[in-house]
Amino acid sequence: MFKKIIALTTTPLILASVAFAQDSLITALAQNNQTSFVKEANHFKGLGWDKILNQAKKSSNVMVGEEHFTNEVPFFVSKLAEQIKFDNFFCEIDPFTAHIFEQKIKTLSADALKKYTADYGNTFSFYAFESEFDLLKQLIKNNTNIRGTDQILLVADRLICNELMQTTKNKRAKAIYEAIRDQSKNHFAAFLKDQKNPFYLYTDDFEKKITELATLPLSPNEKKIIAALKLTAKIYKSQNHHLRIQLMKNQLMERYSEWANKKNLYKYGANHAAKGESLLQIFDIGNLVNNVADSQFTNSMHVIIVGKSGLQASPFPGFPAEKIDENSGILKSLKPFLKLVQNKEWQCFDMLPLREAISSGKIKDTDVRLLRIIKGFDLLVVIPEVTAAQFPKS
Repeated sequence: MFKKIIALTTTPLILASVAFAQDSLITALAQNNQTSFVKEANHFKGLGWDKILNQAKKSSNVMVGEEHFTNEVPFFVSKLAEQIKFDNFFCEIDPFTAHIFEQKIKTLSADALKKYTADYGNTFSFYAFESEFDLLKQLIKNNTNIRGTDQILLVADRLICNELMQTTKNKRAKAIYEAIRDQSKNHFAAFLKDQKNPFYLYTDDFEKKITELATLPLSPNEKKIIAALKLTAKIYKSQNHHLRIQLMKNQLMERYSEWANKKNLYKYGANHAAKGESLLQIFDIGNLVNNVADSQFTNSMHVIIVGKSGLQASPFPGFPAEKIDENSGILKSLKPFLKLVQNKEWQCFDMLPLREAISSGKIKDTDVRLLRIIKGFDLLVVIPEVTAAQFPKS
């Protein structure tokens, strides 16, 4: 009995000691492969930035896995796009919204674009934020194609149906599109006042209208969009993450001929962007890009970028920004790296030596998510302090 008590009390201590030793080894390896860079005025300077650029220039596919809703990440991506000409920019929006963005930015005057974003900006997903929308404008100005690979945003039924109203040849369809647009706007306004109110896409009335649209004689493009709206509602209602990832990969491969053997930039949540198994335990779009690049005898570069402290915006206007907690989520797993971030310089960690340490058995029995990050990303970029992204001022 006494031996059992001793075993019960010492086992947690041994496990804690092993975990501490593993974290210490990871920190030591990270420190040996750490470079820094600084943001000066409107550009970056330093060995860390040089390392990022050199690797990005050598890679046919550059994937940035981010923590959303800050100003610093779109700035980082914009600086990459200033130094490297990309043919395509893949992002976490749907292909129809991506096309609308391109057309509006290319054709509207500055004043007309400002008015349009004031009217529909809250349907733009991440690109509702000023810094994110500025990134899109920069990319489009540089003739980079904007390509969406996601389901339609929960409130973007309004955006898309407004466009369909302008082009449809079917009078009944036009009336339905107008009704969806207006109902979606009203439901979203009600949600912002009280989060107990549902988005229109969740309602029986939305489903009824989409079902009727599917019976009408419409153009092939309209039919495709209606099918996408129907699938979007299914994904949201069922919270089926696997189905969402299937759609993202399907839409990427649907346009394969347009991006194969081109220079491509990707910007997704860090959960989606790993080379291997994602941080949500599924083989996601990052894994697909890695495999496609490999099949073309090239390579993909995967960067995860996080803020150690600061503020992260809410996706909804009028809601307060959230303080970043170093002891939760991805940051909790990255503690062996974060302890090396002590000043205002941005830090870049090369993950290859740590991957080799995993392969050789030196790193083991550590946080599973940390292992996925080390195996799934080539570089880790840590920003000491981030600021919350801002919606454009009215």
